[in-house]
Amino acid sequence: MPATGTRKRLADLGAVASGLAHEIRNPLNSLYINSQILAEIVAALPEAADRKEELLSLARANMKVTRRLNDILSEFLRFARPAATEFVVADLNRVVSDTLRFLEVDFARRGIELVASFHPEPLPLFADEKQLRQALLNILLNAEESMDKERKVIRVTTGLERGRPLVRIADNGRGIPRADRKQIFRLFFSTRKSGTGLGLPIVRKIVREHGGKIGIRSREGRGTTVTISLPPEEQSKARFAPRDANRPLPEKVR
Repeated sequence: MPATGTRKRLADLGAVASGLAHEIRNPLNSLYINSQILAEIVAALPEAADRKEELLSLARANMKVTRRLNDILSEFLRFARPAATEFVVADLNRVVSDTLRFLEVDFARRGIELVASFHPEPLPLFADEKQLRQALLNILLNAEESMDKERKVIRVTTGLERGRPLVRIADNGRGIPRADRKQIFRLFFSTRKSGTGLGLPIVRKIVREHGGKIGIRSREGRGTTVTISLPPEEQSKARFAPRDANRPLPEKVR
């Protein structure tokens, strides 16, 4: 199917998803607010009131479920609705560094050691920085969830391979079971109770939109390594040239 046809289908899917999300979110918000009010009323009852703890537990359970449904809805929209993109000339080293800075305090609090190794020279590429950061965040948060050892380490490396900028994220977590490895990019597939099964499909979608490749290697009990390889700046510009021929290419290198 031509690229324009594919984009139209994605736009149509996004429009349907937005409408559906709106219809679902309204009753969800009502349920959450009603559960909050119920929890406040029950909490104010005398301690000796009949079944107080049971009623409070049910109200809080309803709030938890509605929050989770809202999170799933948000993730699905992120996947289905084509986001407005802003491709600029960026440095992969800086994008990765900014993402790690956002997480380092939380990871330190959880006892996770972040070890970063950056390529000595800038790694220019033509990319949407916000989307790339989202992809990196999804991978890093997956790595965080997989930690099961006393010493928890996530190693992040940037570099060049065959002229292509890359970022590699390796953890020493529990690894992915062999039976699950072929399903990790399948929509809604998750090995975590709290997972939506949309994190990695979103990552792959972002990487593909950038003309990149993603590879995952994992060993049970040893950890997982995710490698994202992206086209260099000039190659990316050439790829987007027909679409952007009538407007100047933005520059954003610091």
